[in-house]
Amino acid sequence: MYDIATDDDTFTNDSKSSMITWDSLYNEINSLGCSSEISMLEITSIIDKYKNIANNEYSDDYDDDNYNYDDDNYNYDNYDQDSSDWISPDNLESPEVDDDKENDEIVDETLLPEKFRGKKWIIKKILGEGSFFRVSQAYADGILLAIRKRHFGDYQNVYSVCCHREIEKEYRACKRHVIDVLSKIGYHDNIATFFGFRRIGFRWEMFVEYAGGGDLFDEIMRYIANRKRIPDEVVISRFRDLINAVAYLHKRKIAHLDIKVENCLLTKWGSLKLSDFDCAIIFNDNTKVSPRQLGTKAYSPPQRFYTSIKPECADIWSCGIILFSLLAYRLPWIGAYCEDPSYLEWYKYINGKYIDGLNSTFPFEFPKNTNSKFLDLLEQLLDPNEGRRIRMEDIVDISWLQIETYHKSFEIDEDQQSNKLLIDESNIFETLRNLKIS
Repeated sequence: MYDIATDDDTFTNDSKSSMITWDSLYNEINSLGCSSEISMLEITSIIDKYKNIANNEYSDDYDDDNYNYDDDNYNYDNYDQDSSDWISPDNLESPEVDDDKENDEIVDETLLPEKFRGKKWIIKKILGEGSFFRVSQAYADGILLAIRKRHFGDYQNVYSVCCHREIEKEYRACKRHVIDVLSKIGYHDNIATFFGFRRIGFRWEMFVEYAGGGDLFDEIMRYIANRKRIPDEVVISRFRDLINAVAYLHKRKIAHLDIKVENCLLTKWGSLKLSDFDCAIIFNDNTKVSPRQLGTKAYSPPQRFYTSIKPECADIWSCGIILFSLLAYRLPWIGAYCEDPSYLEWYKYINGKYIDGLNSTFPFEFPKNTNSKFLDLLEQLLDPNEGRRIRMEDIVDISWLQIETYHKSFEIDEDQQSNKLLIDESNIFETLRNLKIS
């Protein structure tokens, strides 16, 4: 869960920002009039195949700062599992805020476990930033974790940025999300543990397990930069961990709704942990979600673009996009709608196979000798028809996903740590087009 920092740790603020991205709060996304952020792999696909479309219709909010991987001085052994490490669903309500009190003086830690309350958290480095949030690696009393801070810009002019009523409305919505969804997730080996939530003035903070190995996007880009193919064992390990996490959530009737490579964190010892539950919901057998409730477009099923969606089916589709990214080092399309030529080709291929009985050529190119079992599963995960799409209980029963092997994040040399891509960023997409993966 949270990590123990050793006495040898020194804390500086000069480390470069990581490329780990955390989506802004769902309400923030709505306030921007945009239902999702566009991931870096999506941008790769846009530049690679739809450059004109990308220039006219899409934008990239991704932070391209280099990641500092030099965390080897930390002891990442976990504490013994203790239910007090995260918030309890009992007695979650916090005191009502006194409207006459200055907002900057409000401190509400009732949604934090007691062992985290009243501590002075020391920030070692910034993991990710956005217009209204910052994710930091934080330390206090031997505990190392990640804190995601949501704020409203310049505190001196906060009322000119967003009125008091709107701030309070968003705070109540975020707090309700914590109580209704996040507090019910609990603990799983492949989920970044949510510890709690607090408010300090015009800022509220989420306390989350820190993963020291970057994210899945980082790993894919390191394989590309080093011109190495992702071994089948690594693909199986990463995908198995993801499926274990999603199956656990679905068993508890929780849908993630924003599964993407940036939200798949990696630990130093080689396991994957699903993170960022801003879009997550509690569902039942009859639940349908609207398009605005889903995350990134490129990871969303085709139903997003014309009807309501079964949340569990949306997560399964997103897992299929993750598997495709591990095999092809890119995303298959901008969005699963027929105006996208890549998706249209896929749609015709799947329908031709299942409806017309055609035996067409697989419509995407993968590195040489890609295992056919991965391609067979892709066809079932990315079936446009929700009724035909493979179910979670069938995925977990796949024999080759039962292999309990773990693979550490891809190792890089010391001289590569300051430049994770080893590719000129101005030419990255041209390089990806021409790169040969052995």
